[in-house]
Amino acid sequence: MDAARHTRVMEIIPVDPADDRTVGEILALVNAVLSADAPENRRPVEQTFRAELRQERPGLDIAYFAAVEDGALAGYIGIALMVGDNPHLAMAELMVHPDHRRRGIGTTLIDHYTEYASSRGRTDLTAGTLTTWGDGPRRPETGARFLERNGYTLALVNVHRRSRTDALDEDAERRLWDQALAASEADYAVRSWAGPAPDDLIESLCRLDAMTRTEVPTGDIELEAEQVDVERARAKEAAAAAIHEVPLKTAAVHRATGEVVAYTHLHAYRDPAAEYATQGMTIVDPAHRGHRLGMLVKLANLRQLRERYPRVQEIWTENADVNDHMIAINTALGYEAVDALSVYQRKLTS
Repeated sequence: MDAARHTRVMEIIPVDPADDRTVGEILALVNAVLSADAPENRRPVEQTFRAELRQERPGLDIAYFAAVEDGALAGYIGIALMVGDNPHLAMAELMVHPDHRRRGIGTTLIDHYTEYASSRGRTDLTAGTLTTWGDGPRRPETGARFLERNGYTLALVNVHRRSRTDALDEDAERRLWDQALAASEADYAVRSWAGPAPDDLIESLCRLDAMTRTEVPTGDIELEAEQVDVERARAKEAAAAAIHEVPLKTAAVHRATGEVVAYTHLHAYRDPAAEYATQGMTIVDPAHRGHRLGMLVKLANLRQLRERYPRVQEIWTENADVNDHMIAINTALGYEAVDALSVYQRKLTS
C-alpha cells in the first residue's frame, strides 16, 4: 500500500498489569519520554515500576490504559481515583512516545480520562507536566500548552531538587546537626527505623500523617484531611514492601508526652542497581515548630540512608514552590533545583 494512503489505526485498551510484555513496553515508553524531554532526571527503578502497576494502594482506585497505533504502544495513561477521602478528585499521568506525537494521541487519551473519571463521579481532574524551573535545564512547553488547550489551569507547582548523599562536608554537616540538637535535645528524642513503624509510635504517626494534606501547600487543589488509622498505616507499609521499597523514617518524639511531633520519610529501593533514593513527606506538628525539628529529622535520616544503603548516591525530592521553610532546609542540605512538575486542574461542571 502507498504510504501516503495508509490510514493509521489507533485504539485505547486497558492494561493488564500482569502482562509483563505490555508493562515492559510502558517502561520503555517512559524512559524514551524522559530521554527526549528530561534527560537529567532519574529513571524508574524497573523492579519497583513493574510491581507498582500490579499493587493496590490504600485510598486509591488505579487503572492503566495504552494507546496502541498500528500495533505499537504509542502512549499510555495511568488514572488514580481517590476513594474514601476526597472522592471528588482524580489524578492522571499521561505520556506519548516521542515517535508518535502530533497525531492526536494525547487528545484521545485525555478525552478518555475525562470520560472515565466523570462517569465515576469525579469532578476535579488533575494532570502534571514537566516544566522549566529558573536557570535549570529547558523543558518543552508543549505539555503545558496541551493541558491549557484542553481546559486545564495551573493549580500547583512542585519543584524537583536533587542532592548527592555527600553534598555536605563533615564540618558543615556537624554544624547543622549541633544547631538542631541544641534547639531540640531538651524536649525531643530522635528515633530512626527502616520498614514498618514501631508499635509504640504507630498511633501518633497516624495523627501526624493525617495532617499532611492540610499542612503542606496544595495550591488550588482542594484536599480534605486523610483519615489515617493503624489499619490504613499498616496497609501503606505493606504496599511499599510489595513494590520493593524500603521506607526509612526518622521521628522526633516529644519527651513529655511520647507523641511523634515530626517525621521524615525516604524511599530506598531493594534493587541493587538503584543508586538514588526518593524523599517522601517531611512534616512538623505546628504546635512544635521553632525547634529545628525539620532539620534534625532530615539529617538523622540522611545518616541512616548512608549507613544502610551506601550504594545510594543521590536523593530526589520535590516541594511546592511556595514552601519556603522546607526549601530553605533542603538548600542548606545541598539540594539543587532541576525542573518542576506543574500540576494542572480541570473542574467539570455538572
